[in-house]
Amino acid sequence: RLSWPYWYGCVCHECTEALLDRKSKQYPSHYTESRMSTYRSHISMKLWCTDCSGLIKGYWWDNKGKQEYELDGRPDTSANEIYRDASTNGSVRTLPEIPGALLWRDGHIGVYVGNGWAVEARSFDYGVVKTRVADRNWTNWCLCPYITYTTGDTAPVEDVALGDRTLKVSDRGSDVAMLQQLLKTLGYSLSRYGVDGIYGLETEATVKAFQ
Repeated sequence: RLSWPYWYGCVCHECTEALLDRKSKQYPSHYTESRMSTYRSHISMKLWCTDCSGLIKGYWWDNKGKQEYELDGRPDTSANEIYRDASTNGSVRTLPEIPGALLWRDGHIGVYVGNGWAVEARSFDYGVVKTRVADRNWTNWCLCPYITYTTGDTAPVEDVALGDRTLKVSDRGSDVAMLQQLLKTLGYSLSRYGVDGIYGLETEATVKAFQ
């Protein structure tokens, strides 16, 4: 969805006159007269649009491309509600290396895509762009509470808060990823596997070294 235009209140919709008319009445402070020529250029180019939370919610579509807000129990929700509902979260300083984790600040949300980069529907002036996490003003991260995460080998990443269980070798989950990130913050390398959410022998040895 990189380069898609930003339309406030939209969830991965096709840009149309009907949509513009509806959203202009719903959010007049965003759909100002000075922006109308830009919106209509998006329509003429047959582009698709979204806002920041819409970029996340656009994940739950049916297989015919039709929006269903409560598909499989996943709700119509805002950036702040997504973060509020997340059981696994933390300061952006502890962001784990989990592509698909969400980045949040009050009123705004984006998607972490790995190696220090994010994709976000940034604003009307920018649209959907790829940005460096360190260059933006994110304050927190979370795992989206409405989907299931997997590791590279497709095994599920269990959504568990750090400290809720005693970890043993072969456990995997968001708590393991947070532990690994904290170890790296303290200066431990985890050079072989990095932050992968799996409590393997390297992570166990690093925890023992810390202890």
